[in-house]
Amino acid sequence: MFPDMTIELFRPNGTSAVLLVTLGKVLKAIVVMRSLFIDRTVVRGFNENVYNEDRKLDIWTKSQYQVFQKVTDHATTALLHYQLPQMPDVVVRSFMTWLRSYIKLFQSSCQRCGRFLQDGLPPTWRDFRTLEAFHDTCRM
Repeated sequence: MFPDMTIELFRPNGTSAVLLVTLGKVLKAIVVMRSLFIDRTVVRGFNENVYNEDRKLDIWTKSQYQVFQKVTDHATTALLHYQLPQMPDVVVRSFMTWLRSYIKLFQSSCQRCGRFLQDGLPPTWRDFRTLEAFHDTCRM
């Protein structure tokens, strides 16, 4: 669906799935599925390790970078926003479209204040409908 996004599928417990989504050279997201529903997401920088010592995907460790910790928090909010239990395929597609909007995380300016950085961070919030970039304090 997206040429700049690769998705690897892992099945650590046999039934549930874990997706490793690599978005360009910007970030890696671990998306934990329960049945057909997205359960949780952890976002890390492209160069951060996503595996633990056992060479299994590390679904618990937060990113060492504040920017990706914020994106993880926003991804959790997006999961709640895109909940449609009767249409799980639409949920996954909508969430992946939203996640893809981070391809220009470090190139997009805030749609409200026009600045690239605020408190040392790029605009990490993406509007759920328009996918426009905002700083946390500018989105209100």
